Amino acid sequence: MEKGILIFKGHPAKFETQVNEFIEFDNVETYMEVPFEFYLDMPEEEKAFVQGFNYYIDGNLKDARKELAKSASKIPEGKYMLALVNYLLGKTTEAKLLLTNFQSDWKRFIQTWRVPVLVVPFEDKRKALYISLDEKGLNALQYLLEGRKPEEVTFLLGL
Repeated sequence: MEKGILIFKGHPAKFETQVNEFIEFDNVETYMEVPFEFYLDMPEEEKAFVQGFNYYIDGNLKDARKELAKSASKIPEGKYMLALVNYLLGKTTEAKLLLTNFQSDWKRFIQTWRVPVLVVPFEDKRKALYISLDEKGLNALQYLLEGRKPEEVTFLLGL
């Protein structure tokens, strides 16, 4: 795996941006399951977010991007996930635009959803930069979008 998004099940405060051993991971059990009756009453942007998130879990980045784009203007979580998917697809300019003056409100991730953690392995593939939803994480993401390597970002942020 070159880079990916690990879906952390739990409160984001329990997973800070950090450098740690690089591990291969599989998100097969992290589908966002919404009861059908509840799903029917969800606004369209909420449905698009759920669909986009699940496409990501399937490894279908292009359809994930398409669905997440439908939610990005109304849901901060959709905008953040869309930026991460754009980064994975090499669309750094689009990711930068999405995160310009980005302010997070993670009530949904905290209460009901899974927390996306961007994992960017170091060149030697033994360690990786795990980028969470904290202030250091948003700064790290900006540095990556400028083209810096994860080792550089680690140094710049004092991780």
